[in-house]
Amino acid sequence: MTLETMLAPLRAKRAAGEAIVVAGVGSGITAAGAKAGGADLLATYGTAVYRILGVPTVLAFLPYDDANKLTLGLLPEIVERAGDLPVVGGLGAHDPRRSLAWLVGAARDAGASGVTNEPFAGIYGPTFRAELERSGYGFSRELEMLRLAAREGMLTLGWAFDPDEARRMAEAGIDVIGTMTGITGAGNDAGAIDEFGAMVRAARDERPDAIVLLHGGPLVDPPSVAAALAATGADGYATGSSAERGPVLTGVRDAVAAFKALRTNAAR
Repeated sequence: MTLETMLAPLRAKRAAGEAIVVAGVGSGITAAGAKAGGADLLATYGTAVYRILGVPTVLAFLPYDDANKLTLGLLPEIVERAGDLPVVGGLGAHDPRRSLAWLVGAARDAGASGVTNEPFAGIYGPTFRAELERSGYGFSRELEMLRLAAREGMLTLGWAFDPDEARRMAEAGIDVIGTMTGITGAGNDAGAIDEFGAMVRAARDERPDAIVLLHGGPLVDPPSVAAALAATGADGYATGSSAERGPVLTGVRDAVAAFKALRTNAAR
């Protein structure tokens, strides 16, 4: 699968005014469901593993697991369910024990067609983020990893948390730029839309043909995403809890409840 083969359908969707959807998945069954629903790309990463554990996504950002080990272990399962659909692996560029070249190569060997910078320093807030950047383990290193993946012919999905990061992603030629305002379900609607809009504009000012997606904050369902797409001019949306945790919990709950509502003829 060549890079152009992966990007051509995304460009066609954008030209047709159809929303591009990248589905974040943490299990084979949710990967199969996302594919059946028409996802344009699948992405898997450590926070998706935590969703499947049934715990808050934010818990994945505490030091209980090796995020890269989680992704690399899950990739073969997701790739197998994906078939001909490209799969992007989330890698932590800040890993102090593995080189960027090793990480990118390991993701490729596990079947990934692309790489994304998740976990990301931006989720931790400005103080922590600035300290990581000063130490050489922040956003700049994430960008370096994506550039390395691009040189290997892999698709790159780069996450940005502010206009400057979005601009730098566009300047670096990252294939798909994701803009994020935080964990899904958090944040003020109006404020988040303004933040999304500023990041989309920054990316497009640098590279007018940039493919830009939205994720997180108040974007929790199709109506909220539709409104954000209309307000910002973004090209699509990356699902997470909105198309994995929520549907799994409610789907299983409702199915079990329906069986529990059945009656037998034992009562006299």
